[in-house]
Amino acid sequence: MKLREALPVLLLTLLACGEEQIVIPAAEPVQESDTAFVLVPGGTFTNSVGESVTIESFRMLRSEVSNRLYRSLADQEGLSHPPDPGFPGMEQYFYDFPDYPVVNVSPFRARKAATAMGCRLPTRNQWEYAASLGLTGNIADQFPWGALSPPDVPGVPANYLALNMWDSRDVDGYLYTAPHGSYPLSTGGFEDLAGNVAEITVSEADSSIHLMGGSWAQPEEAMKLGFRRTLPEGDITWYAGFRLVK
Repeated sequence: MKLREALPVLLLTLLACGEEQIVIPAAEPVQESDTAFVLVPGGTFTNSVGESVTIESFRMLRSEVSNRLYRSLADQEGLSHPPDPGFPGMEQYFYDFPDYPVVNVSPFRARKAATAMGCRLPTRNQWEYAASLGLTGNIADQFPWGALSPPDVPGVPANYLALNMWDSRDVDGYLYTAPHGSYPLSTGGFEDLAGNVAEITVSEADSSIHLMGGSWAQPEEAMKLGFRRTLPEGDITWYAGFRLVK
């Protein structure tokens, strides 16, 4: 991937509300940690709906796409930057928190950004297969680390709605999203396959979009491998991001 040179600081003037000025900092160069891929060896597994599926080997991004990486890819593809999610205390989230996962990106724009790296979005089966490496038995009711509930796992395994209550969501260390590398890797060597941001995947059956893995704003149940929600191709949400495969 050809990285763009850092751009000078820009001033974006909003004419509404008395010509408020927002400082957009220069783009940071993409770091090696932003583009680290993990090899997933091929194999056959039983997915969360009980189907036996054979997966060919592929590579999947170790972390969720960061704000820093998405800015580089979006600029290369001529995509607009995502709107601010409005996290209190994290103003200008996309620009000032480069190590955090990007949010408010539609599946359509995620696909476009992926092409700048010669990548694509993972299929639901690829995601489940990678997330279930090292597990045995029915994966639908398990987490990427196994069957133990997050409070029963030594340390803090993920960023989610801790204790399933909004007011206690910072028990895991963060009120909203967390920078990549904040939690232990899965058995397969991936970050945040449970929690942080739900991840956009594509169904092989009908090309519908499934959000997998749960997020900072969802309870424990949403982090299980069998949990999914659908998202229309053009929609965005402040709790979802994506990961790349090639």
